[in-house]
Amino acid sequence: MIARDLAALLVALLTVVLPGSALLLALGVRRPVWLVGLSPAASVGVATLTAVACAPFGLAYGPLPLGVVTAALAAAAVPRLRRARDSPAHRAPAPWRTGRVAGLLLVLGGMAMSGYTWWSGLRTLSTVGQEHDMITHHMVTAYIERTGRGAPWQLMPTDVLTDSGVAFYPAGLHLLMAPVSGLLGDTVVGMNAVTVVVLGFGWAAAIAALAHVAARRARLNASAAMLAAGIAAVVAVGLYRPVFSLIHEGGILPNAATLVLTPGVLAALLTLQRSWAAAVGAGLGAMGALAIHPSALASIGVSLLGWWVGDALTKGGPRRIVVALPRLAVAGAVAVVAGLPVLAQVFGVAGGAPNAGADVGPALFGPALGNALALVYSGYIQGNQGNAQLAAAALTLLGVVVVPATRRGLGVLAAWTTWLLVEVAFLTSPARGLDAVVTGFFYHAHLRVWSHLSLFAPVLAGLGVVLAASGVVLWSAHVAPVVRPWARWGAVALATVVGAGYLLWPALSYARVETRYLASRYGQPDFVRVDADDEKAIDWLAGRVRPGERVLNSANDGSTFLYVKKGVPIVNTSSLGNVKSPHTYRLLRDFNRYPSDPEVRRMLRELNVRWVYVDTRAPTIGAGSSPENWVGGFVFSTAAGLRGLDGLPGLSLGFRAGSVSVYELDPGST
Repeated sequence: MIARDLAALLVALLTVVLPGSALLLALGVRRPVWLVGLSPAASVGVATLTAVACAPFGLAYGPLPLGVVTAALAAAAVPRLRRARDSPAHRAPAPWRTGRVAGLLLVLGGMAMSGYTWWSGLRTLSTVGQEHDMITHHMVTAYIERTGRGAPWQLMPTDVLTDSGVAFYPAGLHLLMAPVSGLLGDTVVGMNAVTVVVLGFGWAAAIAALAHVAARRARLNASAAMLAAGIAAVVAVGLYRPVFSLIHEGGILPNAATLVLTPGVLAALLTLQRSWAAAVGAGLGAMGALAIHPSALASIGVSLLGWWVGDALTKGGPRRIVVALPRLAVAGAVAVVAGLPVLAQVFGVAGGAPNAGADVGPALFGPALGNALALVYSGYIQGNQGNAQLAAAALTLLGVVVVPATRRGLGVLAAWTTWLLVEVAFLTSPARGLDAVVTGFFYHAHLRVWSHLSLFAPVLAGLGVVLAASGVVLWSAHVAPVVRPWARWGAVALATVVGAGYLLWPALSYARVETRYLASRYGQPDFVRVDADDEKAIDWLAGRVRPGERVLNSANDGSTFLYVKKGVPIVNTSSLGNVKSPHTYRLLRDFNRYPSDPEVRRMLRELNVRWVYVDTRAPTIGAGSSPENWVGGFVFSTAAGLRGLDGLPGLSLGFRAGSVSVYELDPGST
């Protein structure tokens, strides 16, 4: 089991990293911070363009097309690599060389801690995520994997048998999950492997990249910047937001992935220099983030503008911004043009995120500010809800104090402050005022808005520790001149001790807490949507469904795995039905009336429904947004039309295991 999971993680890692890295290298990018921070987002960009290119020719998107494109990009990169001439390396003083190694080890330690958290919460990569939104993630991944249809206008159909009734769903991340699932032969394992790589390892890497850029902007040398990056990484992996909050509280995987990749995209956009080709790479990386979730437009845009405010207050900052503008314009144009297939679908969705109502009521200014600064836990784990992440908050506030005191790193401070103002304004007056223009990109959902503070808190922490350590040692050298020859060693040692100490104490403590949050949706779920009874029912039914037949089901239970595991066509792919296909929810409401309702019988005939799948203990979900208010209330579990089926004419029980039943419908009764 462990060997299989490690092999799956390796396949996922290569899929997440190689396409983007090959693209950047082909464009002449050599900077490690770009390759580390931008490659995952660029890989999504490559995957999206590959799927778009396959669609008009009827080619199936999957491991082969993505592999061919990646190989072609890698081949294009080879001549550039051969022509590259390394400039004479500047040999840093020994203490700072040690700092570079220490920083790298801290980044790797942060990744290892993140891996420990995910492994402990999942137990195995074959564990099914039980959170509601995982219904869609499993279905989208399986659909791409089975059909090869991955272009934005092809996802996601309400009818998987005819590929019709498409309701757009941002599937950039799923375009990486599907090839991995295909290579591994298991949708769940493939999805979980990519999730761990992106939300675990990718989070540490992206934060490290942005922290390195912030430290260099703060006029720290490369080794000190690497040390700041390492400290930022170990702080990031212990934060509740954005990763664990969005996964635990809502299963919002795409938005979590976009937020995780945002620091890496920002790191690239902030370091655009003379290369126009690099601007193309940055634009495709930004497009990749957009393809995962359209809110990337606000996450990246607002953060970049906030950073510029701080940069403008530093020496040479305004000139640096002006010089970067032409290449930023190119990057933006590339992102828009390459992302047109995605943007066309986004703008074609009726209603949209800005029209959603706020999911929280107004709060007092004091608690709103305090919770934001203290990085408190929320969610549904008793004993943790409302607790502050004190160590992380303390290091963040150290950066908030040290950065303006030294007038170094004002960009990251301004970006963090921008999101702090948005967060507090939103909480004190939800979905009103100027901040609503920003929060509307996130459905006015508090957990999505709040998560942005965590994009910059660890960077402030890393920068603050390194600057403070240098300040303490310089002060010591001034007070005791005998210390002066050892000042550099002392600064490196002090910062390294803080980083290592944080990794072994607060970060480990946070990891244990967050393991519980993950386990509540994976290894030890608070509720079960897919269980062993579903597996038995699926195995029994899969071989009995004839070509052209559909299974009537409720997507709020394990029935969706008929399609995910076996490719069996089902009527419902979303828990409350789909407004584009009224039969989906009308049958959930009225199926048990078919003996006396000719309209129900007509729908059953047209859909060729021969089987009915029912779970009487499906999880309870909110139903206030059900189409035509068919649920008739605010909560929903088992559909009204799927209750009381025993004894109905023409309907016979074929299989039962626990709360799961499969009925066979006599065609003559419809």
